[in-house]
Parts: sequence; structure tokens; C-alpha cells
Amino acid sequence: MIVRARAPGKVVILGEYIVLSGAPALVMAVARYARASLEASGDGRVHVETRLAQVERASTAAGAPTGVELIDRACAAVRAAPPPWRGALDSGAFFHGGLKLGLGSSAAALCAWAGAWAAYCRAHGVPVPGPTAAGLIALHRELQKGAGSGIDVAASFTGGMVRYAIDSERAPQIGSVRMPNGVGFAGIFAGSSASTPGLIARYEAWLKGDPASSSLTRTLKGVAQAGCRAASDGDAAGFLAAVAEYGKGLEALGRAMGVDLVTAEHRLIGLEARKLGVVYKISGAGGGDLGLALSSQPEDLAAFKARVADLGFQVVELTMDRQGLVVEEPSE
Repeated sequence: MIVRARAPGKVVILGEYIVLSGAPALVMAVARYARASLEASGDGRVHVETRLAQVERASTAAGAPTGVELIDRACAAVRAAPPPWRGALDSGAFFHGGLKLGLGSSAAALCAWAGAWAAYCRAHGVPVPGPTAAGLIALHRELQKGAGSGIDVAASFTGGMVRYAIDSERAPQIGSVRMPNGVGFAGIFAGSSASTPGLIARYEAWLKGDPASSSLTRTLKGVAQAGCRAASDGDAAGFLAAVAEYGKGLEALGRAMGVDLVTAEHRLIGLEARKLGVVYKISGAGGGDLGLALSSQPEDLAAFKARVADLGFQVVELTMDRQGLVVEEPSE
């Protein structure tokens, strides 16, 4: 009897960083999946295989930690003792050439494993509840040493396009919105990966240490709010204008923080986008990783993708995932 689960990745459309200060953000689940599977091992031991940038395997005594922190924490969060198991966790789709693309691999992997683990426990007579968005967001923050808003977990768990915010108690507020009609999108990998926790730490230090930070954060918050309203209203022009403005705001934020959030590669890609009438911004914490291109004109977006591919950048074709976490029924 095998249980399987999958969870999608994400792209952040609006609200990077400022979401940590209570502003709304927009994030979309995309059809790149982390996949988990579990079955009884039959030999009294626990075996796990993980596939990230590379494949790793471990075998331990039943009840002992596997050494894979994400798996160990997710299993420990559900107090259960099912039969010894053989499991696999594959998030290779979130990497390119050994580098992470910036599509939320750890959040997707956590959602997939937690869903499969709960199903495995229930399949073996151990009554445990399924994972919740709030519970997984809290667990993911633990994995990131308290950093992060949880926006990537919300997308992976819920699917679709999500309006996300956290309240004064850091509790997640998750709502569904639609991409305005006619807006297409694509990802562009700039060729290097970045450390999201490290950049978040720099942002939080800047907030505390720079008296002028409140002016810029107010501006970013206003742009994020306008973009969320435009998306809710189906206003494609207003939505694209807000995304473009927020991209400029992230450049200003990087300068204020003393960090190259929008790298030279992303600036070059952005220049080509503007020449072709395409909106382009970094997606996520920046410092490398992924950029997001959007346009209501398919021919402009196609020309842009061809141009950046000619320049040697990786075009990451993306489609929206509407289901979020999916746990398959056990099968013999």
C-alpha cells in the first residue's frame, strides 16, 4: 500500500518583504511539483530517499531521526507511531543545473511530505488529522529559524492565485483572487541562487536600524494594496502597472538595504522587457533566482522570451496550479 502526495511551487507577484510588515501580497501556485511517497518497509527499518539538486539516501532504526530535518520535523509534528516505512521526497523540478530556481522548493516539499505522512498514518490505523495551512506555515518558519512570512507555503497548500497577509500576531490571512483576463506570464532564471533567510534578516535589521525606512515601506505597501485591488477588480492595466511599480520599489529597497536585490542580470533582463513593452520584476527575495515577466500582449511576451533566451538566460515556462496540495488514495 503506497500513499503519494504532491504540492506545487510558487511565484510571488507582489508584496515581497513588505508582507512581513502586514501589507497584502499576491502569490501564485505554479505547476512544478514536490512529490512524496510512503509505504511500509517490511524490514523493521526506516529508509528515505531525497532528490533535490542531487539524490541522497538514508536508513535508520525505526523511531530514530533520519537526518533530513524537514522530514524529521514534519513527522515529529504529528505524534504517531505507524509501521516502519520507506519514503521518497522529490523536489528536483525546482532546480536547474544544480541551482535552485526560486520557486519555493522547501515549502512545496514540506507540504507534500506532511500530506503523505498523515495519509500513511491513517492508512495504518493511526488516526491523525491532515495538515493545515496555518500548521504548515508555523512549521516552515521553524525550519527557517523563525524567518519568512509563510507566503510560499500558502500557495503550495492552497493552489491558484492567493492574496496573502499576516496579522499583528503573525497569523496567516489567505484569500483567493484571479489573474486578470488576458495576462500571460513566464519565469526567467538569472543564473544564480540566493539565500532567502539571509536577505530577510538584512531587511529586518534595516527596518530597525534606518529611521527613513518607514517612508519606503509605506510606498511599497500602497503599491501592493493597489495591485491587490486591481487583481480583485479584474483590472489588467492597473494590475500590470502596480507590478511594474513594485519592481522599481524593490530596486529602491535593495539600495536602501545595501543589498543587490535586483542583480545586474535582472537589470539587463528588465531593460529588454521594457524595450518590448513587457513588465518584469524579481519574484521573491531577489539577489538572484527568478524573475517574473507579465504582459497582456501574447506576441510581446513571446518576443521577450525569445530575446532573453538568445542572451543565454533560462526561460522557465510556468502554468498556474489550481489544486494545491493533493494526496492520492492508497493503492496496492
